[in-house]
Amino acid sequence: MGSAYDPGNTSSVPRKSIEHLKSITKDGGLTSTYLSSSNASPSNSPLSSEIPGVLRVKSPDKLAGNLHLFDGSLAFTAEELSCAPAEVVGRSCHGALYKATLDSGYVMAIKWLKEGIAKGKKDFAREVKKLGSIRHPNLVSLQGYYWGPRDHEKMIISKYVDAPCLAFYLQESEPRKLQSLSLDDRLRIAVNVARCLNYLHNERAIPHGNLKSTNILLEHPNMNPLLTDYSLHRILTSAGTAEQVLNAGALGYRPPEFASSNSGVVDLTDWVRLLSEENRSSECFHKLLMATPTAEAPRVLNEMLQVALRCILTASERPDMKTVFEDLSTIAS
Repeated sequence: MGSAYDPGNTSSVPRKSIEHLKSITKDGGLTSTYLSSSNASPSNSPLSSEIPGVLRVKSPDKLAGNLHLFDGSLAFTAEELSCAPAEVVGRSCHGALYKATLDSGYVMAIKWLKEGIAKGKKDFAREVKKLGSIRHPNLVSLQGYYWGPRDHEKMIISKYVDAPCLAFYLQESEPRKLQSLSLDDRLRIAVNVARCLNYLHNERAIPHGNLKSTNILLEHPNMNPLLTDYSLHRILTSAGTAEQVLNAGALGYRPPEFASSNSGVVDLTDWVRLLSEENRSSECFHKLLMATPTAEAPRVLNEMLQVALRCILTASERPDMKTVFEDLSTIAS
């Protein structure tokens, strides 16, 4: 979890104390708010609309459930979490993401899960603890969770990473506010992402399950990628998992065997495959990469494309993550 989920669907609330994150008044007054047990469900929240920053004043209630932390160096109470000033920094199919700051100055990312998508307490606790035990240089690890007495009071906690997601770099259409990603940057990011996925798949036997450009943060100054939202399908109900898959499909990240289009729209993967077959691969690449290509650029771009094309083969022919990681590493060597 980090600074944003979706570049096209983020909002921010001025940093006030957050007592009632999900309440709205008719007169539009802004209030002090806290992460509190009396908050309405994120899934029913007016903040899910396009009216950010309109909240109701009330005396802060306290979180009355169970807070579990996995990192021994991190220590705070549910009451301290209740009073942590916070702001909405993103939304996804899982719920809302908040940046919360403790009195100690420690900054956390709090994902408040939508009502009804989390598994029962026993299964949820077991799976979150398993995910919290995973550590990798290219992963934003979970640090804890909160389980409240009401159905909408389910949160997962991680360190807040102040870094833009890969999607901002790939999709920015206005005059550039971020540095351009060179071909070397893109290949290095791809290799590090594949390294992390290989670790998840083959050393932990826990696939990411929701990989997309909005779930990859890029740390400055070296553009080190950090994967977020890993393996959350393990804590979701079947309905929650189905919503995640449908959401990924809408963004073009669904596996080919699940992607069936009946609307006459050309699938992106089909389009790229067609261009490759017609020797028009250069049309797949970003114009900035083609503007001043280096001597190595055509080879690197073509080899990266070939790896991508193998990744959209049928499930029985598709390479595993170890092979993908090795293939990308070979290109970079």
